Amino acid sequence: MVALKTFENLNEERKLEIIQASLEEFAMNEYGTASLSNIIKKLGLAKGSFYRYFENKQSLFFYVLDHCINLRIENDKNYITEEPEDFFDLMLLHIQSKIRFDQTQPLASIFFYNVLQERNSEELGNIRYISKQKGLDILEMTVDEFIKKGQLRTDMDAKLIAWSVFESVMSFMNYIEHRFQQDFGKNSKTLGKLYDMPEHELMDIAQQFVEIQKHGVSN
Repeated sequence: MVALKTFENLNEERKLEIIQASLEEFAMNEYGTASLSNIIKKLGLAKGSFYRYFENKQSLFFYVLDHCINLRIENDKNYITEEPEDFFDLMLLHIQSKIRFDQTQPLASIFFYNVLQERNSEELGNIRYISKQKGLDILEMTVDEFIKKGQLRTDMDAKLIAWSVFESVMSFMNYIEHRFQQDFGKNSKTLGKLYDMPEHELMDIAQQFVEIQKHGVSN
């Protein structure tokens, strides 16, 4: 889904205003209850003007999703300026980068969380699968690179290794929510962020998750 040419012709400041207002609405509501009227009212637009920018809510949603994905990619590029030689050091850096992203871009972080809670729908399709697959595709390329370097097993499918690592990172967040009773959905509404914990505590736990990936749990 893409924006209409009229939107692309707007100046950057106005485009960002529209994206931000839309992100706030999608971050704080499920897709089905998110309201274009709320977005239009917040922006002070006439309803007809909005449809000169995007065809419908679906187009706007996917545009905002792509925008947030680009924010996350830029966040990683800015934080991980030099790729470590060790795959598991890189894995830990990505987790830390994700934590920093949650702190500096809380609305985008909440939006990503909500996307992964969405059920299949006619408008969004299997959005959870689509979003997860984008992450897996990027991770699989990294896994292939480190297999060639001889750091990861060559007798296992790269897709399976990528899946295992991806799920470990997802499990890290699920563990934070469960272990420390951080209700991400509630926190989104009341705190404007997914969790309220010091970075050093999160990184101590992240280190253990990476150790499990690297060495397993055998004594």
